[in-house]
Amino acid sequence: MFINTFKFLLGVVLIGSFTTTLKAQEVHGKPNVWYLLLANHKLNDQVNLGTELHMRFDDWMADEQQFLFRPYIDFNTKKTPNVVYSFGYTYIKTFPYGDYPLNIAKPENNIWEQVTFKHQYNQLKVQHRYRLEQRWQKDIVYDAVNDDYELDGATYANRFRYRLTLTQPITESVFVNIFDELWFNGDKSLRNITFDRNWLYIGLGYSFTEDVSLQLAYLHQYAMNSPIRYERHHGLQVTGAVTF
Repeated sequence: MFINTFKFLLGVVLIGSFTTTLKAQEVHGKPNVWYLLLANHKLNDQVNLGTELHMRFDDWMADEQQFLFRPYIDFNTKKTPNVVYSFGYTYIKTFPYGDYPLNIAKPENNIWEQVTFKHQYNQLKVQHRYRLEQRWQKDIVYDAVNDDYELDGATYANRFRYRLTLTQPITESVFVNIFDELWFNGDKSLRNITFDRNWLYIGLGYSFTEDVSLQLAYLHQYAMNSPIRYERHHGLQVTGAVTF
């Protein structure tokens, strides 16, 4: 029932977002270089503790773009080992960058809930990931007295994310990892849902051991910069993953 409802809502949003993007200006942003460290600690077969650290740069490595810190917990049940439930927190700091920069660096705090369905067809691993985020973004306001910008208050909003991931081993150590992720913004009432962005990731990975791997990937972003402007970005992402 949940999956059928989500597919229906997804179709409605995609039709609406396609109409919106036809009216919007499209610009091409500078190339990005992103670094991601994934660290996991398995408490047992059902519970895993994890942390993500992201360092993101724009214009190759010329400008700081974002910093993210994301601790979380995963768990499943013995009856449904292929369904993983997650709960986490994310701190995001977005810096002024690009042709349409923020006035000052902008922080965000969010908490999120997630469910991931895992399947396997021969050696091909398939994952469907659904995430709901509750976001508190700091507001940037102009201080006329000091003729400068400052942070004052925060705006609450929601965001929905769906990611389809395919992982195919090539050899015992080499694998290909591909995902496409759709993002949708929602207001605090969960009534007005709009398209936010789309990510396409194509990565080549190498497993040094069962618990240590490294990926080098191409990432294409199509993201809303403002209600009337969308940006395309090409980028490289380096991802290291360790389980201990």
